[in-house]
Amino acid sequence: MEGLDFEQLKTFVSLANNKNFTRTAEEMNVVQSTVTARIKLLEEEVGETLFIRKTRNVEITNAGKTFLAYAIQTLEIMNEGIKTTRIKSNFNNNLVIGGMNSLWDTQIFDQINSYQSCNPETAIRLITGHSKDIIEKIQYGLIDVGFVYNPSYSSLYNIYTIREEPIVLVGSAQLVEKLGSVTSEDIKNIPFIHYNWGTEFSEWFEMEIGKHETMRYRVDHTGVAVRLILNGEGIGFMFESIVEKYERENLIFRIPFTPRTAIPKRKVFMVSSKSKEERLNTFSQYMINKCNGY
Repeated sequence: MEGLDFEQLKTFVSLANNKNFTRTAEEMNVVQSTVTARIKLLEEEVGETLFIRKTRNVEITNAGKTFLAYAIQTLEIMNEGIKTTRIKSNFNNNLVIGGMNSLWDTQIFDQINSYQSCNPETAIRLITGHSKDIIEKIQYGLIDVGFVYNPSYSSLYNIYTIREEPIVLVGSAQLVEKLGSVTSEDIKNIPFIHYNWGTEFSEWFEMEIGKHETMRYRVDHTGVAVRLILNGEGIGFMFESIVEKYERENLIFRIPFTPRTAIPKRKVFMVSSKSKEERLNTFSQYMINKCNGY
């Protein structure tokens, strides 16, 4: 595959996403004939038809779908290599850390920031994703350390339980003062902001309170949930560690709530490849010690 190049792969991925030569040409900032030529050369290199041409659009073939996953990984690895090489010219070390969006609002972010302050020669890049995406990027070397809720247990990884997050019911000062204590039945009739804290929490919520589809707001980002709670739009369940800083500023308060069944805590895991164990040892031990209060 001597003729395969970076631009061919980028064009292929763009066409797979856009399903249209004209839109791909615009995205790649080239003329349409260049897109056609790149795809033709790529199909010759691969030895398979990657797209079926239709009147206005194209449809990716099964061979194209197979190749697409590898093309995306190759581009990500090449981009990461370029970034890492540039970083190395200014820093002695670099860490790529992946995490769930909800974890950047917890003490984990503060501890990562604290580590960088203690190790200014280390450049840190933070990537947000789902557990599955983060584990996959660790597997391919695109992420060094991941903080996830659902680790992939394998002999290839070092996995540590880094935190066990309590979940509490909270609201703005005005709402909490107005409501006082609440029961599970009360929650059904109060403006509620629902964030899904995982399978165990969802099962508990449905059993304790009811279907979350009936709630006033359903959000997939903790930052949005916090903003709505701060604005007094409703009450909601939140990680205790996220709430603490707002409590200190008297912006958010816990609501007295005694459920029939205890709210399940959420475990947070730190995952890294065993092949990078020596290089990551200082960071891993720092996080383990910090999260265990040492």
